[in-house]
Amino acid sequence: MTNRPFSSAPVTLLVAGSPGAAPCLPAPRPPGPLDPAAVRTALARTATRPGPPRNPAARPASRLPEFLLVELYRRYEPEALRTALRAVAPAPGTDPLWQRTVAGPAGLDGVLADLGRSLAAGAALRAVLVTDLRDGPERLFVGIAPGPPGHAVGLLERLREALAHPPEPVTVPTSALQRELLRQVLRRADHGGRHIEQLSWNWHGPLDTERFTAAWQAVFDRETVLRAAFDWEPDGSGEPWTVLHEHAVPEVTRHPHGGTDWDDLLAADRLRGFDLRRPALLRATLLDTPPTTDDGPTTRVLLTYHHAMLDGWSVRLLLQSFYRAYLGGGVLPGGERRPDLRDHARWLDSQPTLGAREFWATRPEPAALLPLAPDPRRRGSGRARRRLTPYEAVRLRGWAAAWGAGESTALQAAWALLLYRAAQHDRPRRPARPVRVGFAVTVSGRGIPLEGVDRLPGTLRTPLPISVRVHPGATVPQLLGALRDTVLDLASYEWVSPGQAERFGPGGRGRRPNSLVVLEHRPMSAHQLRLETDLAAHGIHVESPVPAGTLTSYPITLAAHYDASGGLVLTTTHDRALLADQDAAELLSQSAHLLRSFPDLPDGLSTTEVLRSTLAGQPAPRPGEPLAPPDGGPPAVRLDVLHRATRPGAGWVLLLPPPGAACGGYPGDADAWPGPQALGVLRPDAEPAPPAAYRPVLAPLLAARAPLALVAPPGRGVTAYEIARLDPTGHPPLVVLLAADADPSALGPLLAR
Repeated sequence: MTNRPFSSAPVTLLVAGSPGAAPCLPAPRPPGPLDPAAVRTALARTATRPGPPRNPAARPASRLPEFLLVELYRRYEPEALRTALRAVAPAPGTDPLWQRTVAGPAGLDGVLADLGRSLAAGAALRAVLVTDLRDGPERLFVGIAPGPPGHAVGLLERLREALAHPPEPVTVPTSALQRELLRQVLRRADHGGRHIEQLSWNWHGPLDTERFTAAWQAVFDRETVLRAAFDWEPDGSGEPWTVLHEHAVPEVTRHPHGGTDWDDLLAADRLRGFDLRRPALLRATLLDTPPTTDDGPTTRVLLTYHHAMLDGWSVRLLLQSFYRAYLGGGVLPGGERRPDLRDHARWLDSQPTLGAREFWATRPEPAALLPLAPDPRRRGSGRARRRLTPYEAVRLRGWAAAWGAGESTALQAAWALLLYRAAQHDRPRRPARPVRVGFAVTVSGRGIPLEGVDRLPGTLRTPLPISVRVHPGATVPQLLGALRDTVLDLASYEWVSPGQAERFGPGGRGRRPNSLVVLEHRPMSAHQLRLETDLAAHGIHVESPVPAGTLTSYPITLAAHYDASGGLVLTTTHDRALLADQDAAELLSQSAHLLRSFPDLPDGLSTTEVLRSTLAGQPAPRPGEPLAPPDGGPPAVRLDVLHRATRPGAGWVLLLPPPGAACGGYPGDADAWPGPQALGVLRPDAEPAPPAAYRPVLAPLLAARAPLALVAPPGRGVTAYEIARLDPTGHPPLVVLLAADADPSALGPLLAR
């Protein structure tokens, strides 16, 4: 033990130790075990010893109360230290650990003086982790508020015990939706920004970065979901789980005007992704815009988050809390929000699946999905955007409401008509026929009987498959009613994940849609107007957040949201390996054209007449061969992509399903596919499927000259050879025959050689 005078920090005692000490508070110099009796003796002597020398010119009133300072020479993880400090001397609403950067002894003295002021203000125990820019190593100090020596010794003892025996982390089971999202991300060597979502808006008026960060820290302290992360076994076995941390620090980065381009910032931040094992799966980025004299300063704000932990509804809820904290100077009153993800996990665990299984098993299967044209030469994701003016958006909303539906149903009707038109493309000289088309829609996941679920942040928004029968003689309002009723039928099963709906489908495996339609909704808040008024009193005006578009697991996603002026913005995001940019742009343009045309449709106009009058001369959305075969023709074959290639030019491994399992599973564990090739399953719509039915799917892959292997289980060898002989390029695919008990995942290293 030693007294150490600091120029500005009135330190009474410094207890130091050696780096090799046992997991407890460091020992006095020279190194040795911490002796509570010796600490009491030293404190008793300190009580009668004069304090550190003071500047004679300083006024006595400015001197801070002396406090006990302990320097820990053993390295502790900040999260472990925070947990121990909170356990020993909890201080609600404050962070017990500061992290500061200094340059030399003068900076260190200033930090320790700040620590003393904090302790004098009422904190009993607080630590500071200091990084010196001059010599590099971190130094960790723990300060104890002034008081009786026995009180300080007791705090030291409890802190040593808490550090020596840290509590077990709190874990929560992940939901089925989270597990599916994590599998899609973790099995990819390059996630490509998949399931990374972004919201951006303009902040007009002054923006204090420290206050902005403190406000988010207050929200992090209140919201369990912002302090949560995922973990899983290193070998990939078992299911991942959610870990709840005691503390998480928000990441806030500010760029000056001219420091980076906005579009480049969006793309780079999306591709950066997240470390899913660490908390704070949400971060904020600020970009200053050119200064103006009329409106004052403007800052563009970007929130980036991972859909495996949060959805758009949740982030808008968190924003409301953030604004309250910002107005309160970085303080948010109240404790942790309940219910939270722990309550939601318990509710999910209590749900019986029998009713959901019966519901999905009786759902009609679609006959036509969006046709695709896979091409491994195309890489990355594409985005396109169209906009309906506020006048057009109001007319569409009023037209849909007159038929008992919403604009989301109108958006689904436009997409269903495009899929129906694609299915009729091969029948130009035949009468139009009814076709059941299929795609996925999103449900909020908050229509469940859990109290307070509408204010619960988490991953609740779920994409679920639907199908609707489009009849050539029916009207668009009749199609609206069918879609509305279909989506309402999902209300009792909003908690079901897409994978569960697929497994619960007919035959144990439903038909997975390859397109998703989304209308972004904003949570309503009675306090929103008051928040806007209070912000305006500080000279601040914030615009409504705008989603940037998310690359999902679907080949193409059509999303709609309202902008600040009331216009309806339509955005498509698509996987270029499965859909070309021009095809996605054409689908988007035709969707927008149909939505503009709906309010002007005469009553009684049939579906066929609507398509003929509104889309005459425009190409049908037929990037690949239609998946619904014409009457009397061979069954169509679709390619289900299970895993993408881990590098360009790696090629494809295509699995033929076992006989009698065209829509069923496949032997072995396909989830364990190591790559580098892309892995897919060729699924005919019906049996028997002649070799010629496979030509439309294989033609673009063979034309790309990428390596290609056909893998056939017992009973499919002859079919595989006949398919390979149809190759017109002179480079037929390799045919691999599997034994009855073979595992397809073992083919990766073999084919790579």
